[in-house]
Amino acid sequence: AFIDALGCVERIVGVSGAEYLSNPYIVEAVADSRVREVGYDAYVNYEVLAAMRPDVVFIYGTSGENGAMSAKLDEMHIPYVYVADHTETTPLGKSEWVVAFGEIFDRRAEAEEIFCGIAERYESLRLSVFGAEGRPKVMLNAPYKDVWFVPADDSYVVRLIEDAGGEYLCGGEGRKGLSRPISGESAYVYLSQADFWLHPNEARTKAQLVSLNPKFATTKAVGSGNIYNCTARSTRSGGSDFWESGALRADVVLADLISILHPECMHQERELYYYEKVK
Repeated sequence: AFIDALGCVERIVGVSGAEYLSNPYIVEAVADSRVREVGYDAYVNYEVLAAMRPDVVFIYGTSGENGAMSAKLDEMHIPYVYVADHTETTPLGKSEWVVAFGEIFDRRAEAEEIFCGIAERYESLRLSVFGAEGRPKVMLNAPYKDVWFVPADDSYVVRLIEDAGGEYLCGGEGRKGLSRPISGESAYVYLSQADFWLHPNEARTKAQLVSLNPKFATTKAVGSGNIYNCTARSTRSGGSDFWESGALRADVVLADLISILHPECMHQERELYYYEKVK
């Protein structure tokens, strides 16, 4: 999404996890082999990668340096850059990575203009909820293999909820990091207090959620239908544009959340872009 915003998407020759990507150009280019799938983790096809003769490879490591891959790229004399937008603690911090890409693609001025526009719109939206009545209580995520992970207090997702005029129910732990596990009992207590339930993993229906725990049917958010997921722009394989272009467009994500939590603060009714109601 960052590269596309700079008008440089046609320079991409290889991707990892093509079936999960939403970008229209990449989807079409993969289909007709103009862009190759290179694999991921231990399954990267280095022969394909070398044949592309890339000027640079963008990589990341969710738990630190991806030592095996960086060592192999060093051996092959292929330059690489770590992209760590997933470690940012603010939505605009993630969006600002477009400036780093702008530097690499010699589009620094254009990148700064793009980011400034996003930041200005974001700030205007954030200020629009200052006069709103109340702060709806928000529960996030859902059980995954019997464990319920919730964002840490310094997560950019929590910042989005707060900037949209909501109250994150699982905060106050003072922990830093991407997420932490909570017990099923604690999660149910939080969910019982929630006015809204957001990001319930892959669920797109109430029935899917209730199948995880029948007690969920008795909670306020489920009863009122205030459940929303960031799955409106999903691929057939389960990828989501929320995690792709949404990483750049913090302003659009915030507009969606304000439309959900405080629709009275929006100047006009708008259709949700990344989110959809779980019915």
